[in-house]
Amino acid sequence: MTMIFILGCKKEEENDMNLLSIDLITNDSPTFFAKTVILFENSDYLIVANFDTYINSYPFDMYGYDEIKEQVTQDSNNHDVLLMNDYLYQASDSTYVLAYHLENGSCLIFDKKRNEIIPKIEMQEYMEGEPMMSTGGRRFYIKGDLFLETVDLIS
Repeated sequence: MTMIFILGCKKEEENDMNLLSIDLITNDSPTFFAKTVILFENSDYLIVANFDTYINSYPFDMYGYDEIKEQVTQDSNNHDVLLMNDYLYQASDSTYVLAYHLENGSCLIFDKKRNEIIPKIEMQEYMEGEPMMSTGGRRFYIKGDLFLETVDLIS
């Protein structure tokens, strides 16, 4: 019985070692964010990206997003703040666009309740299941709490 408990603790410790710390944008300069894209917003957090960073990354670097890229670029001429969800083919794409910016640290996260910018998050890549019946993806943690989970692979 003691051996099972010890092995269980070791497995949890191993999972902790799989967390990758990601530095985020912490400079909220009005010059840098003159044109802003809101990637996510709820009562706890506001996550934004600089327009130039946003338009030159996923999904606009993929085939098939040319028309939307043209529209978002045109809209940026008339608006300083854009909503990411307005420029997606499918609503579910928002999870992966947000995950891209979190993983690359190319966004700013503002904690609304604490009125502060969050400088770092943690990411864990995971694979669960058995061969030929597994799922894998990424988990993002803000201040130790699970914020977003993606499923990137199903086999």
